[in-house]
Amino acid sequence: MGGADPVKRPALLLLVLGLVAALAAQAPAQGERPKRRKDRCTFCDHDPEVLAANGMSHGPFPFARTDSTRIAEQGLWRPTLLETEHFRILGDFPAWKIPMDEVKAYRAELAALRDRWPLVKEKPGTLDRWYRIHLLGERLEALYDRFCELVGTSDEEFLDPARNEQRGVGRYLGEKEKYEVMVFAEASAYREFMVDTWGLGYLKPQCWNNVDRDCMWFGVNLQTEDIHHDKHLAAVVVHNVAHNLLNGYMHYSYEMPVWIYTGIGHWAERAFDDRFNTFCTIEGSFDVGKAAKDWAVQVRKLVEKDRAASFAQFLRKKSLAELDFPDHLVSWSKFQFLAEEHPQKMAAWLTRLKTRRDARGMPDGRNLDAAQRAAFKDLFGWTLAQAEEAWRSWVLATYPAQ
Repeated sequence: MGGADPVKRPALLLLVLGLVAALAAQAPAQGERPKRRKDRCTFCDHDPEVLAANGMSHGPFPFARTDSTRIAEQGLWRPTLLETEHFRILGDFPAWKIPMDEVKAYRAELAALRDRWPLVKEKPGTLDRWYRIHLLGERLEALYDRFCELVGTSDEEFLDPARNEQRGVGRYLGEKEKYEVMVFAEASAYREFMVDTWGLGYLKPQCWNNVDRDCMWFGVNLQTEDIHHDKHLAAVVVHNVAHNLLNGYMHYSYEMPVWIYTGIGHWAERAFDDRFNTFCTIEGSFDVGKAAKDWAVQVRKLVEKDRAASFAQFLRKKSLAELDFPDHLVSWSKFQFLAEEHPQKMAAWLTRLKTRRDARGMPDGRNLDAAQRAAFKDLFGWTLAQAEEAWRSWVLATYPAQ
């Protein structure tokens, strides 16, 4: 009576072995440690034990439609590489001097990492490429954790290969491979890569669904975006990776409603650093620089003047081209309201929208406006009008007037 059922042992053993294999597959491969100290990472010294303990490596690794080694060889450059538990990062990270008024904040951020990274300096005046890419990796892992909390999930939900195959998802929130980030210093090199790899001669930041390897890619160049601040770069990356995490969650099989896509980007970016704001839109459609501060104040004014787009109006907007500047502010606010005031219901709401299936069991991205209405009613107990009134009341009770 007290022993395990001998018939069930093989199945249990196979499950355990499968989970162990999945965990092992997540661990980044460790490349050779550079022989010359000057070629080693100043953050970790390419120490294989320290890197492995933190679930990281400096490559090489698969990337985009090729791999990090071939990208370096073909581009005649030396990109900096970092693979974390859930991300692969590759690119240019110019040395950056920490402004005096931000020294305290950076020292605190680095001090919090010193238990895991013993070589981290206490008082660096300048962040070299190694410090910058490591900090970006840590920030992205923090974003990943926050996203998991947002949708009420964890890595454990995606560790069983058999269950993943049954659901049509991969182990990285639904994608089969890790989320990728690529940073270029120069616009010309970025455009050349975009043309050669994706067939798109584009200079603006770009999210891309890499169907070849079933993963989400993001690229940006510092020159076009006029990025000179370390946290400006991180903010742009956080904004766009938030898009990719949402798209990749439960697998990227169809587009999410545009207001949700926009709202999560602003929500993630402003939580990281509200000095920087990224706008995914049709180039030149409005002046994004005219009002980058005091978003809460501006949203409150829109509500008071009855000029804020309602949930019903957002459901009818189908593309980024239909969003004006106030719509970006309001999408952020509505997303913040749902995520922070009703976290459990919001998690269920997003998951329902991401896991729709048709009669054949295939992903179904049709009629998402009706799906949103139904999910609001079922999970929040609201009609769209009631959702709107709840949000408006929250704004007036929460946001400052000036």
